[in-house]
Amino acid sequence: MESSTKILVVDDDKAARKSIRSILEQEGYLVLEAEDGASGLQQVKTENPDLVLLDIVMPRVDGIKVCKSIKSNPDYKKIPILMTTSMGSKEDIIRGLKSGADDYIVKPYDKSELLARIKTFLRAGNLLKQLEREKRDLMAILDISNAITSTLDSRDVLYSIVKKISEIIDVNRCSIVKIDADGHRGFVLASNENPDIFNIPIDIEKYPEIMKVLETKEVVLVNDIDKDPLVASVRKLLSKTLFHSLLVLPVIMKQNVIGTILLRTARTRPFEEREIQFCQIIANAAANALINASLFESMELANIHLEKLATTDGLTGIFNHRYFYRRLDEEFNRAERYSIPLSAIMMDVDSFKGINDTLGHRIGDRILKELAVVLKSKIRKSDIVARYGGDEFIILLPQTDRQGAEMEAHRVVRSIMDYQFESLPDSKIKVSYGISTYPNEQILKADDLVTIADRSLYTYKAKNKNPVPK
Repeated sequence: MESSTKILVVDDDKAARKSIRSILEQEGYLVLEAEDGASGLQQVKTENPDLVLLDIVMPRVDGIKVCKSIKSNPDYKKIPILMTTSMGSKEDIIRGLKSGADDYIVKPYDKSELLARIKTFLRAGNLLKQLEREKRDLMAILDISNAITSTLDSRDVLYSIVKKISEIIDVNRCSIVKIDADGHRGFVLASNENPDIFNIPIDIEKYPEIMKVLETKEVVLVNDIDKDPLVASVRKLLSKTLFHSLLVLPVIMKQNVIGTILLRTARTRPFEEREIQFCQIIANAAANALINASLFESMELANIHLEKLATTDGLTGIFNHRYFYRRLDEEFNRAERYSIPLSAIMMDVDSFKGINDTLGHRIGDRILKELAVVLKSKIRKSDIVARYGGDEFIILLPQTDRQGAEMEAHRVVRSIMDYQFESLPDSKIKVSYGISTYPNEQILKADDLVTIADRSLYTYKAKNKNPVPK
C-alpha cells in the first residue's frame, strides 16, 4: 500500500474525478480533488502532492495555465504532471507538453495504462527526490567539514553542526553533549535552539539513552518514548515535553565515547535510515570539533586566570596599580568627552611603618588584606578600588563630584574605624585620605587626577589631621 503518496486530480467533471478516485484508492493512493484550476493551484501549494492528474479543458483557469504556473515555481516544478484530455487532438497534446506537462493520457482511461503511467512517474519522482536529498545531505556534510577545519571559534563550529542537522532533519532539538572523563557527567556544548548555550552541566544518569550509548558505543534509537523500556525511568519527565522519539549517536575518539549527538523530535514517524546515516557521518566528523572545544575551554579558563593575574594585586586580591591606570584613562576620556565629573580618593594607613616595625611584616600584610576586604565591601558598584602600592589604596569614582567624593570618603573611613581587625584585636586602624575631582584647572590629563589626590593626602598628613567626620 502507498497511503503516503498523494495524487491530486484536477478536473471540472465530477464523474471523472469520482472514477479516478475509485481506481487510485484501490491501489492505496491518497487522492486529493480540485474542481477547477484555481483550487487546483491552491492545493498544490498547501498539499505539495507527489503527482498531478490535470485536465486540459476547464473553465476560467484551464489546465495549460495551471501547468505553466506549477512548472514556473521552483518549489513545485519537479512535481510530475500527467495531462488528461477527452478530445485527444494533437494541438491540445502539443500545447500541454509545451506548457511543461510530463506526459498525457486520453479519456476514457484504460485502468492498466493509467496505473502504469502513474507508477512510472512516481518512481521517477521518488528517484529525483532521493537524489535531491542526497545532494542536500552531501552539501551539508561538506559545509560542516569546512567549518570543522576552518579557523572558526570551536563554539561557532559546534553550533553550526547542530543548526545544520536541524535544517536537514525534522527535529525539535539537536544538541552536542560532551562526556566527562569519568563518564558520569555531561556538558551541553551546543543546541540548535540557542547559539549562546555552552558548557551547561547535566546529570548523565538522568539520560538513560546517553548511558546506553556509553555502554554499547552504538547508535540508540527510541521511536516512541511512551513505550520504549529504555526510558521507563524518565518517562514521566519526558511525558511533560512534546518529544515523541529520540536518536543518540556516539562521538568516538580513539575507541572512547567523548560525546554524543542527541536529537529529539515531536514527529510520530520513525527516523529514516538515511537520516541516521547522515547523523553518523556528522558524529564521526564532530570528534575533532569536540576535542577542539575542550581545548578552547581550557585555553579560555587559562586566559581568564592570566587576565586575573595581570589585573589583580597578589596580596590583597583587589585590582592592581596597572589595572587602575587602564580604567583611569578610560574614565578620564569619558569625563572629558561628556563633561561629567570624575573623582579619586587616595588613602593610606596611619603609622603603618610602625606596625611593621613592632608587629612584623606578616601582621602588616594581614592588615592590608583585611583593609582591602572592607574597602571592596563598602564602595559603590560603579567605583574601582585598587592597591596603589605599599599601604596606599586608591578609589576611582566615575560621575562623582567633589561633594559626592567627600561623602564617600567619610563613609568609607568611618567603616574602617568601626571595623575590628583580627590582626589587631586590641587596636583600631586609622587612615588618612586625599581627594581630587575633575573638572579642575590643575587637572589636564588623567595622571593629574592621581597627583592631586596624592598631594592632598600628604597635605592632610603634614597638618597631622585625620580627616574623619566627628
